[in-house]
Amino acid sequence: MKKNSLGVLSFFAKHNSEFGQMVGYSRAKDTYARYCVVFHHLERYIRERYGKKDLRLDTLQASFVSGFDTWLRSKRGLAPNSVWGYMIMLKHVLTLARNEGLMTVNPFCSYVNSYCPVDRGYLSEEELARVLKVPVKTEMEERVRDLFLFSAFTGLSYIDIRNLRVENVRQFFDGHWWVITRRQKTRVESNVRLLDVPLRLVEKYRGTAPEGLLFFVPSNSCCNKILKRLGERCYIQTRLTFHVGRHTFATMALNKGMPIETLSRILGHTNIRTTQIYAKITNQKISEDMTALAKKMKGLRL
Repeated sequence: MKKNSLGVLSFFAKHNSEFGQMVGYSRAKDTYARYCVVFHHLERYIRERYGKKDLRLDTLQASFVSGFDTWLRSKRGLAPNSVWGYMIMLKHVLTLARNEGLMTVNPFCSYVNSYCPVDRGYLSEEELARVLKVPVKTEMEERVRDLFLFSAFTGLSYIDIRNLRVENVRQFFDGHWWVITRRQKTRVESNVRLLDVPLRLVEKYRGTAPEGLLFFVPSNSCCNKILKRLGERCYIQTRLTFHVGRHTFATMALNKGMPIETLSRILGHTNIRTTQIYAKITNQKISEDMTALAKKMKGLRL
């Protein structure tokens, strides 16, 4: 196939090949995996809708993009935010093709889509206390529970906990022990002081992980299955995941009065607007704030 008639799948495969060679250097493995998923969806879409193995890049129109969006939602049953993420990846690849002169028309010119805010679950302090005391039946359940608690008391995500090395735990200038690391997702520095619970967990599992890692962390799917069982055992309606652990830390920190700017740095966010998603104000916090306001205003009477 000539360069000026290169197929969208051929170009996408070329992009993925080049991306794959950068994994571990300047590209994340999980992002590469998502591009591969988009490629396979695209391959099936072209086969089902157009009855072809590939489509020339210079023939793509806006209907191709809108049709792929509809297909992902109706035929594959994907959630709106999953479609949003996949379409961003397709747009990135097609932009590269346009930059190389392989396309003259921008098929995304009339496409509009946006991220739908998700109600991010979190645990109350009482629910978190239940997880702390939940009876475990196996060593694996105990390990997964402890890793979830480490997330809930540090705000670190699953992948960042899995990547932690012994040297990431250091004594800081204030004499306390901290996790000093960078988030894999954003490569932004994320430093958090170890409170009593995570500090005890570091000591509990010291020397038990291979190759200098801080913890041995089972697969995410394995952790989520075990966390689901533990949540049911604790009579917690919110399904336990590492995302919930991270959200729990953020919510507790804000409700305890931590400035959102400080929390943003701890969580390793690139934009404070991302941190504002976690700004859950609980009824307990509202009650405490109203009590404080009432005390300040009790001199004002009719």
